[in-house]
Amino acid sequence: MDISEFKERFIKEHRVVGKNGDIKPYSDETKRVVRILFEKIRNSENNYNKDVYAFDNTQFEEALKSLKATTVRSLQNSISTLEQYIDFALEKGQVSKEKGNIAAQYNTKHKISNLLDEKAEENMILTKSEVDSLSGYAQNAQDGVILCLLFDGVSYKRKFVELRNIRIQDCDINNMVINIPQLVDEDTGEVLSPRTVPISNHTKTMIESAMKEEKYVSLKGESKRNYKIASSDYILRGLRNNFQIKWENVSQRIIRIAELEGNEYLNATNISYSGQIHYARELMKEEGLSIVEACRRIIIRFNINDNESAYFYLKGRIEKNRGTF
Repeated sequence: MDISEFKERFIKEHRVVGKNGDIKPYSDETKRVVRILFEKIRNSENNYNKDVYAFDNTQFEEALKSLKATTVRSLQNSISTLEQYIDFALEKGQVSKEKGNIAAQYNTKHKISNLLDEKAEENMILTKSEVDSLSGYAQNAQDGVILCLLFDGVSYKRKFVELRNIRIQDCDINNMVINIPQLVDEDTGEVLSPRTVPISNHTKTMIESAMKEEKYVSLKGESKRNYKIASSDYILRGLRNNFQIKWENVSQRIIRIAELEGNEYLNATNISYSGQIHYARELMKEEGLSIVEACRRIIIRFNINDNESAYFYLKGRIEKNRGTF
């Protein structure tokens, strides 16, 4: 069995403990994330002509560095998945018990902090003016408005469920807010409460432009093609008869802007992080809030899980970047 076949077997057979204590397979979204992780470490495996479960410490650390993780938390998540995969390999006899699980050695912040992408850390946070410029100069307002909405507080999680379900009637332009309706998580069936997200003047302008846009421009090399955008009351629409954009296409549109701008660090997570830092600084500067009070407001605005771990990481990002812009 080759490397890719064994990894697919792991993805299919691995089980996780759900919130209610039930044992269940990976969700489709988790399978997608795991496959992306495996794809990222493939070059390291090809270089050494062996599976990651057989790596020594030097090789494993090289594979971790190749992930270009920007935060300890994201790297810990990847290591956790790799540890589960290597446990699976041990169970199936693909690697000797004596060798053990190399991923288990990387279980503290101290051991992995030096494996982060330092360049990425420096470039992952964007100013509001940079996001406004990227969105305003995007070839399609349907693309550019995504950056603005994520920066202002619309959540990128749960397959962009908030972003994809905003309709023109949800946009209170006079009061500069978006009233996100009650939604349902497509994977879990969880009912998501309605909430309100403030927007900037630039975001308002981009929403209006996106709603008026009828043609979608696609550039491939020297060729240029125009596609008809579906007509509906959704802010983000697909092409032709796709009245509501698919979640996969949201990521593709962000990647499209990143490639055209030559910014490999532009992604939904970093755009949201940038907005969190920007608006937290505004709250502290203009309203005189403490960093603790600002964090609590940002958690609500960006629909972040309200727990101590999320608060800790948010506060850390704000403190690290509070004087950069």
